[in-house]
Order: sequence, then C-alpha cells, then structure tokens
Amino acid sequence: MNNGGQVQGNLYKITMKDGYVHEGVFISETKEFIYIKLDSGYNIGVDKSNIKSFEELKEHVTAKKKESSKHSIVKGLPEIMVLHTGGTIASKVDYSTGAVISRFSPEDLLEMFPELNEIANISSKFISNMWSEDMNFNHYNMISQAVKEAIDSNPELSGIIIGLGTDMLHYASTALTFSLENVPIPVIIVGSQRSSDRPSTDAALNLVSAAYFIAEKAKHNFKGVAVCMHKDSNDKDCWILPPTKLRKMHTSARDAFKPINSHAIAIVNYKHKNIEIISIPNFHNGKDFELKIFNPNLKVSIIKARPGLRPDEVKFYENYDGIILEGVGIG
Repeated sequence: MNNGGQVQGNLYKITMKDGYVHEGVFISETKEFIYIKLDSGYNIGVDKSNIKSFEELKEHVTAKKKESSKHSIVKGLPEIMVLHTGGTIASKVDYSTGAVISRFSPEDLLEMFPELNEIANISSKFISNMWSEDMNFNHYNMISQAVKEAIDSNPELSGIIIGLGTDMLHYASTALTFSLENVPIPVIIVGSQRSSDRPSTDAALNLVSAAYFIAEKAKHNFKGVAVCMHKDSNDKDCWILPPTKLRKMHTSARDAFKPINSHAIAIVNYKHKNIEIISIPNFHNGKDFELKIFNPNLKVSIIKARPGLRPDEVKFYENYDGIILEGVGIG
C-alpha cells in the first residue's frame, strides 16, 4: 500500500487488516513501512501491506516562532562566518515528531547563543544537510568550496566555524585539513553531542568558545583547521584539537573527543576570558591558499588487522585506488 501525501507532524489513525488500530504522529515512510510516534512516546514502523485504512485525525500546528530582533553590525568586532551542514549544533527537537529542526539564520543563532553578540559580527550560511557518517569526498569538496567562497567574498573575515555531526567528525576534519592547506584564517569545526534545547547541551559552549578563540587570534595567530569541543564533563572549558590527531571516544559524553598521540592546541575558557596555549602547529607553509579538490570518485577502503584476516578479503579491493591497513602494536 502506497499512501503518499502524509504530512510530518500530523496525527493519523491507521486501521490494520486484522482490526488492530494505531494512532500516532507521522514521522516518515519508506517503500514498505510508515513510521509514527505513539502517544506513549515510542516510535513504531507499520507494514504498509497490512494497512486497511489510513485516516488523518489532526493537523500539526507548529509553534509560532518568536520574531527575532534585527541582526546589527557592531563596529570594531571581528567578522566570523558560521557554515552549517545540518548538524545538532544549531538545532532543537520537535518533541511531537522526534525530529530535529535546524535553525540557520544569524538572527536565530544570536537568539540561541546571545554571547556571540559580545564576541563578533556573525554571518551564517547553510551548505547542505549531511550526516557525518554518510559523507564522502563530494561532501568534503562542498564544504571546502564554501570556505573558499567565504574567504574570497570578505577580505575582513577573521575566521570560519563549521558545524558538523560528531559521529564521523574526525574523518571530515582530516579531509578538510588537506583540502584547505595554507588557509589564511582559523577554520574551526564544532560539533554538539546534544541538541541545543536540552539542559545538558554542549552546543552553546562549543560554539561560543570557537568564536572566542577566533576573535582573540592576536593571542595565538593560529591559521588552519582545528576542532573545538568540550574538554571535560564540566561546562567550563573547551579545547582546540588538532584536526588529524583526534577521535570520538564516547557515544554521548560531552567530552567525547580526545587528542590521540598528540596534545591539544589550546584550552579556551570563555567565561573567564582566558586562552591557554599548549602547542600551536604551523599548518601554513607561507604559500598562497589554493583549494585542493578531491577526486569525487576516489575509492579508498580501511581494513582492520585481526586474527583470521584472509588474503581474499584484501584481494577484494584490488580495483580500489588505495587501501589503509590498520595494524596493531608498534611494528
């Protein structure tokens, strides 16, 4: 059964061929299933082939958004561009559907994180919705090109913040490091483990700390790609992490990202207006910035060494452009 025309957030009554009735808020559908949120808060998938009738009961009314104050430019503050890829960093949960709603305008950002008003003049651009675990070389190229366009269009730009999903953020930060080699300003990647409407959110501190680090570049003169995330479970410090030497070490903790075989670049405490420099890498070799675009059709795989790894498993990738063999130990 292919119903079609359902509106996300509307309440529907689904009568099954066996007489059972489901009532819930429509979330999404695939070729075989319709997904609804029950009044209990649980989501279920209903097999379309077993549906007898489908009836709309109530139209979803989205809460009217409060009108934002006009975004004004403050003379003397640095200029920062925030690029969004649909991550959690600028989002809230619509609890009627369970869906995450992203908010991308500068006015919305300033409303959500008013501390940004004190730090910089913020502009904002939405690139495209991207799940970090689904990213490929095409997505990295899109983000890199957006960075290049922002720099070319505004010579006064002090830095760029990129909001990304956290699950595969370290892959993206590594790719962007090579694509944006010799970038003349800080490009700070920021993620959020929890959406901005939750009391335990890390979105605000991560974003504000990244902006403060960029705005105070006279203290460090950092140029290049880096990552800004919570340093520990306390809502006080963030650290600026090397983009190619970090990893997500926990699924939900706010301090999930750790430097691997390396040191943090800096520790930022926005509330005390302090930046502790640990180790500033020299990512800029003095050459002009020239965007490096990845071959979008590049085929590279990662194979983890393990007991029982067979030669034919490796041979499967013989038509790939390259293989990364992840070994163990020091040899």
